[in-house]
Amino acid sequence: MKNENVYHGKISGELVLTNLNLIFVTTKGTFKKTNITQQYPVNQIKLFDGKAQAIPGKKGDIDIYFLNGQESFSFWNKETFFSDKKAENEAINFANAINQLLTGRTGGSISPESNSRSGANIVTESLKGTIDSVKGAFGFRSNSSKTIEEVAKKCGFCGAPISGVKGQIVFCRYCDADQQL
Repeated sequence: MKNENVYHGKISGELVLTNLNLIFVTTKGTFKKTNITQQYPVNQIKLFDGKAQAIPGKKGDIDIYFLNGQESFSFWNKETFFSDKKAENEAINFANAINQLLTGRTGGSISPESNSRSGANIVTESLKGTIDSVKGAFGFRSNSSKTIEEVAKKCGFCGAPISGVKGQIVFCRYCDADQQL
């Protein structure tokens, strides 16, 4: 999947989604030499509640949360030179394609209206879970009533069996992919 009308920061270029990477390409120079400016492995995109953390906004932008940071891209309509409904739909299409690639599920469309939780809420919930885990490791009681749930499933990239605690990021020993249970 690709779109040629994308901004990443103040740089315009093309956003390409492959089965392995999300690539931002820009053209520079007199002879339009193509340079790959950024390459992001899709197996580094966070999963939360069974959904990829590629969250479209209402103005044609998309925030993608990786294990080691966050990246934002803005789509724009070439005909009007502004973000509009067409740009918003393209952001939603990219978010859904990323979600399908990582989870294998086509249903449960992601849209700005269906995404009631902000990125700050997601980070807060993740940190709370981490703090509770650390407290438990040192013998302190957690205020949370959640129990630890063991999960076993297949690797989303190679199909090998993986297991661990729900919400934990595990490393597949067969294909070297990191993913969240």
